Amino acid sequence: MEVCLADLHVHTALSPCAEAEMTPPAIVEVAAEQGVGLLGICDHNSAENAIAVAEAGAAAGVAVLCGIEVQTREDVHVLTFFEDAEALSRWQAEVYEGLPNVANDEARFGEQVVLDPRGVLKGRVTRLLLASTSMGIEDVACRVRELGGLVIPAHVDRPSFSLIRNLGFVPRRLCPDALEVSARLGASRAREMFPQLAGFQLVVSSDAHRLSEIRGYTAFRLERPTFSEVKLALASIGGRAAWPVG
Repeated sequence: MEVCLADLHVHTALSPCAEAEMTPPAIVEVAAEQGVGLLGICDHNSAENAIAVAEAGAAAGVAVLCGIEVQTREDVHVLTFFEDAEALSRWQAEVYEGLPNVANDEARFGEQVVLDPRGVLKGRVTRLLLASTSMGIEDVACRVRELGGLVIPAHVDRPSFSLIRNLGFVPRRLCPDALEVSARLGASRAREMFPQLAGFQLVVSSDAHRLSEIRGYTAFRLERPTFSEVKLALASIGGRAAWPVG
């Protein structure tokens, strides 16, 4: 077993609220400098840069989980991760189908750029990604599990786009693999403030929208930094484990 520092919530320049500096090579370079061996790439309602970061990470020795931060119809953000490109692509299509057909206003919201592993511009997503899908949070969790993915409601402690703040509780049928807490609060303080978190595995992530925010806030004990090992660690199976460190 090895201990690996992880940041499971990092955006790229595809997210209109992220900085242009969030390119695949820059992200993995900073992660390596910070000792982060495992990244979760989750742009808003899109995965079109995730594979590029994974390819850049493979060259730099940084493992990458590819996913999407989905905004449900309840305005709750949920991190969803997949083991293979086929499942991710299927989920991407379903998320896009659930988004309103509204064009992105770059002057108001920012660019939504698609990049290759070297950070070279490939194109732009013209549909607005900063919007709620038509899928409810339980629908999202059910479908992601059907596709073999991981379900982690994001920044549950925040006053907006948060499971606890928006719903007040964790739905019984949700069965999340973990709940994410913001780095600004931390897991210990979050458990004190929100009794709804009792009994759930917590992870702490940066929700990085700029390079300076990337940090290893959660440690994983794994055989190797892969999707299947992360899934086992979040369930504390076979000596694997995950715990917040910052």
